[in-house]
Amino acid sequence: MSESLAQTDIPVGNAHASLVHSLVAQSPALIAIRGDDGSYLYANDAFAQMLGLPAESLPGRHEEDVLRTAGVPRALRIGGDAATAVTFGEEDAIVGRRARRFLVTRFPLRGADGGTIAAGMIATEIGNRTGTVANPAEHAEHADTRHAELLHALEQMERLAYTDRLTGAWNRRHLEDAALLEMSRAERHGHAASLLVLDVDHFKEINDQFGHAVGDYVLVELVRRIRGDIRRADTVTRWGGEEFVVLAPDTPLREAELLARKLCARVAEAQLSSARPVTISVGVAEYRCGESLEHWLGRADRAMYRAKNAGRNRVVLDPFTAYAADGTRQACSPVQLIWRDSYRSGNEHVDRQHQQLFEHANRLLHALISHAARDEVLEAMQALVEDIRAHFEDEERLHGSIGFPAREAHAAEHGRLLERAGRLFERARDDAEVPVADVFEFLAYDVVAQHLVGADRQYFPYLEVLPGTGNAMPCA
Repeated sequence: MSESLAQTDIPVGNAHASLVHSLVAQSPALIAIRGDDGSYLYANDAFAQMLGLPAESLPGRHEEDVLRTAGVPRALRIGGDAATAVTFGEEDAIVGRRARRFLVTRFPLRGADGGTIAAGMIATEIGNRTGTVANPAEHAEHADTRHAELLHALEQMERLAYTDRLTGAWNRRHLEDAALLEMSRAERHGHAASLLVLDVDHFKEINDQFGHAVGDYVLVELVRRIRGDIRRADTVTRWGGEEFVVLAPDTPLREAELLARKLCARVAEAQLSSARPVTISVGVAEYRCGESLEHWLGRADRAMYRAKNAGRNRVVLDPFTAYAADGTRQACSPVQLIWRDSYRSGNEHVDRQHQQLFEHANRLLHALISHAARDEVLEAMQALVEDIRAHFEDEERLHGSIGFPAREAHAAEHGRLLERAGRLFERARDDAEVPVADVFEFLAYDVVAQHLVGADRQYFPYLEVLPGTGNAMPCA
């Protein structure tokens, strides 16, 4: 929210947004918005003039600090009362060393869930600049009208800052705010939440063969169709290009799968374009305790790409779910591996594979701790071993391309880890039970602490000097 009203965030080329922003920015009324932490998020020129400061210097600065350092104790404050209710009244303030009287409205700004995310203020001067009031009733009526216009303009600015201008779907900023709220609800109260990542199949061919106007029409109609088939609590976001994300609160994985299959079928039968049939591929992931939004989206996105690779026009699930087969919610695993930014190499492909290893390792730990069915444990372990093997093969090709001098010793270590992973898998397949401690020691100490965080760091500096590759993983 803290950036949604910044001048640079008004979409370029959106004439409606530009006009609304001009109305607010150039209005003689004093307009400002303050975040929950007390810092200014937005201020127009008239408000900044009251403080004797440039408008661009206010965002990010705390209201009390600004008023104290500016030496304007009789300036209008947004304050904290507006966070809960709209207030309306007359107040005096010093502007340009002159006492002036204003009609002031303070109001809360609310997010998609209805919760308060910021507080705003509009102050319209009553009377003329000389301080005389020719007709108080007329001036009050005029001020009231201006207030209504500006409040409407601010509402439009907020909506436009969160909306994709082509399709009318929400944009990334809105999804991030809404998803973080659902993640918090999941952590605190155990509510399920799922993400659906949808991508239009063969969209480039639609644009190339029939033109971008047809492509745009398909995207607009797709959003209209999705909105008609999801609940009011669900939201659809344009993530980029022809990729969309549906956030489904209070929805465990199996229910999200049903929704995804319904959307997939409805789009296929809807005839979104007379030029050619349109279908979508969908990946689904349920939120997992402790993971970041980036990881959650990444799991859904990878599932979507598996749907593409499997033939398109289909749904693929990320297998993790917080619910047992009987429908009861399982507690968050007390033992899990946490991915940290300090583990990053700077190579997008390497980092993505490392994060996926964390995800599959945690899935296995969760299956073991929750005493999941034997087949589920074996499936999770096999997926992890295959991930480790694929990652090691890619990494060894990368070492050859960057000239990593210790690549042979590193490859030998890969072999030892794979051998131990294979022994654990064989033990799980042959024995009735695998000790969780043994699996956790292998994953946390051998794979993560010793190898991913320790040995792998030896080649990270060589990635910085890799010429002409953009730090991308070389193809096989």
